[in-house]
Amino acid sequence: MLRTLPTFPVPLGTYTVGLTEMSFLDLSRKGLFDFAPDEFREIPVLIFYPADSDHDRPPATYSFKEEAERFKKETKGLVSARNHLIRLSAYRDIPISTRQSEYPVLLFNHGYAGHLMQNTVLCSDLASRGYLVVSVGHPYESGTLRYPDGRKIPVNPSLSEDITQTLRSRMPQFKAMQKKTFSDAEIGPAAADFYRNFKSTKVWEHVRIWADDNRFVADKLEQLNEGTLPSLFTGKLKLGSGIGAIGHSYGGCAASQACLDDARFVCGINLDAPTYGDYGDRDMGKPFMILGSELMEWLARPHFLANSGDAYLVIVEGTKHMDFTDLIFYAGHLKWLNLLGRRNPMQLREIISGYTLAFFDRYLQPNGSAGVEMPTFDKVRVRMKKTAAD
Repeated sequence: MLRTLPTFPVPLGTYTVGLTEMSFLDLSRKGLFDFAPDEFREIPVLIFYPADSDHDRPPATYSFKEEAERFKKETKGLVSARNHLIRLSAYRDIPISTRQSEYPVLLFNHGYAGHLMQNTVLCSDLASRGYLVVSVGHPYESGTLRYPDGRKIPVNPSLSEDITQTLRSRMPQFKAMQKKTFSDAEIGPAAADFYRNFKSTKVWEHVRIWADDNRFVADKLEQLNEGTLPSLFTGKLKLGSGIGAIGHSYGGCAASQACLDDARFVCGINLDAPTYGDYGDRDMGKPFMILGSELMEWLARPHFLANSGDAYLVIVEGTKHMDFTDLIFYAGHLKWLNLLGRRNPMQLREIISGYTLAFFDRYLQPNGSAGVEMPTFDKVRVRMKKTAAD
């Protein structure tokens, strides 16, 4: 007998959530990888957006068969491949809402070997509250990517193995760091010593590739808004006040690097990501939030301290790295293997979506700085550095 499929929580906001797939070919970048020397970079995206009704469409389903089967294999059968059949509170290719003339835009980046839907609950919460969220794919470093024409690209095994081995080789040094307590004055040099070993590796260098993917997608969003590229989003993207960037794990590094490199990204959030990349000890000079597990006290606090813009360091006690993804809703049994924390999934959703929405409402919505309060939760520690009073 087949087990009942898991369910995801209903989105928080009042908009219906639409979904559509697109891809963009970057003719300025060719041969990024040795195994594909003649290939131009082509970026698939999955866009979550506000709509007014489901237009009698059937609900979209989670991920797709090939990605679900890859992840089942990756977890040695602990996560069912049937989870790609989970029905979402989202509907494909429905008209965008007419409730507002335009909608603020966010770019979301999944973790290394993650997939475009790995944070569907968060992206749906954001879309249901009036944000257009573009989940960005990173060819050969996403788990499995599917393009609108049906092509599929799996993660490249050699790249994935290189990244994994690099991270494993540095684990003893990081475990030694975790046994110590560092003041704000001490954490910078300690973190710099740890990250120094990564600077000649693909772990460090490929953050730039992912950040450039974000910058290229931002170019294409401008063309979508202008109507140069035909789509249902012509004139509906609120780009004049800037774009927000967010990402989990390695995707958090990409979002951070994009914020440092490109003025169009006016604020951002790192979801439980270390600080691989050039931005780690640099002054972001713009609103930025680090939201994650207690590991962020060692791995990301220097980035918080270096930022002269509005800065937030939000530590969610009792969490593990993958608690900041959809896994908490369909693979909760992984907590028994210490791969997830022990906090209630719905409470985690309130925390993650709550802080994310409060942050972007403050910095991307009209008059957002006036009266938007950061939420408070039990066993969540918050540090803030504000440049000026609200």
